[in-house]
Amino acid sequence: MGKKSEFKISFNLFDIIIIIVVIALAAGFAVFQMRSGSSGSQAGMKTVQYQVEITGLTAGTGEMIREGDKIVDKVKKNGMGTVVSSEFYPMTKEVVDLETGNTLYNEVPDEYSALITIEAECTDTESALTTDGGFVVRAGEDASIIGPGYSGGGFIVNVMRGEGDE
Repeated sequence: MGKKSEFKISFNLFDIIIIIVVIALAAGFAVFQMRSGSSGSQAGMKTVQYQVEITGLTAGTGEMIREGDKIVDKVKKNGMGTVVSSEFYPMTKEVVDLETGNTLYNEVPDEYSALITIEAECTDTESALTTDGGFVVRAGEDASIIGPGYSGGGFIVNVMRGEGDE
């Protein structure tokens, strides 16, 4: 009747290794969360203009692209910004001359390209520019756009951050 229950904790080497790994993972996660949280607060909003070249358009599309149109990403439905200006011109395609090996640029009949300058408020971090709609702006990025009455696919060919930097 006079039993005392004693609880002894004893650790072997395997238990100690597991405890150390768990503590290290928790510390790494905490450091990662604090670092990513602080970079978000340093990021500022700025107005950015970028140019998208879309190809494979029909003849009447150039008249539909107007200054002030709201542009949306066709795939993810993210807001991309507002049209500032546009150029409409005949589409060209690279062709290799098999006799000389030279690359030639020939016009494609009945197809046109448009160079659209878009302005958007972007969050500027060290790794990317992201519009307030969530679209990531990087030169060379694939861009599928929808505007009022037109759509097309192409690439971002130029990003102008402002203050004279391109």
